[in-house]
Amino acid sequence: MKRVLVLTTGGTILSFQTTEGLKPGNEDVTGLLHEKLLKLSGEYEIDVEAVFYKDSSNIVPQDWYIVKDSIQRSIDKYDGIVILHGTDTMSYSAAMLSFLFAGVNKAIILTGSQIPLSCQDSDGGKNLRDAVIAAGDSRLKGVFVVFHDKVINGTRAYKRSSINKDAYISCNYPYVGVIKDYKLFITQEYSDMREKGCRTELSLGELKKKDIPKIFVLKMVPGIEASLIDYILKEGYQGVIIEGYGLGGMPVDNKELMAKIDLLAGKKIPVIMATQCVYDGVNLDTYEVGMTAKKNGILSAYDMTTEAVYTKLMWGISCTDSYEELLELLQTNLCGELAVKY
Repeated sequence: MKRVLVLTTGGTILSFQTTEGLKPGNEDVTGLLHEKLLKLSGEYEIDVEAVFYKDSSNIVPQDWYIVKDSIQRSIDKYDGIVILHGTDTMSYSAAMLSFLFAGVNKAIILTGSQIPLSCQDSDGGKNLRDAVIAAGDSRLKGVFVVFHDKVINGTRAYKRSSINKDAYISCNYPYVGVIKDYKLFITQEYSDMREKGCRTELSLGELKKKDIPKIFVLKMVPGIEASLIDYILKEGYQGVIIEGYGLGGMPVDNKELMAKIDLLAGKKIPVIMATQCVYDGVNLDTYEVGMTAKKNGILSAYDMTTEAVYTKLMWGISCTDSYEELLELLQTNLCGELAVKY
């Protein structure tokens, strides 16, 4: 019999109606969870452990390390781990846990729901059962999101809908698999992609974790003020992600803005160009605006999502004091986050 641990962190799946709206409850939900898992009895031994109860909009980077510690304490005792999580920031948590557990030889599955588990029409029961099935499958190694039949690499999950039960897509990467009739079917596209391999021989686990760094996400909008860079420097941000236009465009005619970005590069503060587009990623070698950004020391996120870049940069800075080593980490595919480098 396979053993699976379910860690609860809150989210819609464990929310209840209150006078202030839906809110994750802190009551014992073990009975409710086991009731939804009855169809899996006889094949899985399932334990439940509460980590915290939060709406995922309230998740902060420190919480990722609390979840990490809970996983590390128990993973050797189980065939896999399921994390119940709110959908709003699940992509960030899945990405960060992917880096924290790069090279793990078991499945760590995040799931949630769009409708609370306590409601009759909830999608939570099926997502929970599918997550347990995925967690117990020895073919899966790493961190994944399971939602609405689909299995998604943890660094590629993107929430596309605020209401629809089919809320997540796999961004710029094959779906890992689908779950039908209580069985996991891994896609050929994912198998082919995995054959290309991920690099995990960087002894990342041996690097010493420091304080959680501050990362600023700067979204390009017409008329953006260069003074925002002054704020970034004043507040001591250690990394900057630019959400540019299209393939990585930004207003390079704004000489004041570009000069201030040069100041960041001079201080060895990494600046990475992501894109506001959902699909296809960044290519800084196509347009003049992208090539100018590249000449100013801005790095490309390539086909990584903003969630993956944000967490990878935060994790990378927390692991090493070497700017050169950090740049190597950012441009190395560790857990499926970086598949295409233009």
